[in-house]
Amino acid sequence: MRKARILAGALSISGVLSLPSNSFAQTNQTESNNENGSICVLPNSPEPPTRISPGGEYNPKTLTLRIDKQEPIRWPHKEPVLIDGLDLQTNHLVILTSDGKRIQSFRFKFSEDDDAKLCIYFDGYQGVQLGNRKNADWCRVKIRACWQ
Repeated sequence: MRKARILAGALSISGVLSLPSNSFAQTNQTESNNENGSICVLPNSPEPPTRISPGGEYNPKTLTLRIDKQEPIRWPHKEPVLIDGLDLQTNHLVILTSDGKRIQSFRFKFSEDDDAKLCIYFDGYQGVQLGNRKNADWCRVKIRACWQ
């Protein structure tokens, strides 16, 4: 009888102690689902590359970027373009096309280190570069036009 009372007491205490942590975890998860990330598309040269690109030849005049099912945008040549409203919790598909042909594609997911703000750059020589302000100097220097 005494063992049953001790076991019942231990179970009720552990149930009470676990309640706040479970509700906190659910609140945190819900709050983070409401947050969105963004990508700053940095301009590239309007001139065709003189060397071979890892993605193949491309035409800067027709170079487009599409993320997930969004409408494609023309890659900027003068000013950066901000793409926002991206879910922080899901994987995203990035597709570059030129002259109607896919030249590169990849998937990414925001990480805690990204601060929900990424930069994307394409120069035709090194392929697509995706980075954040912490790990990519080229992103840190050029983002002022996107996030002020």
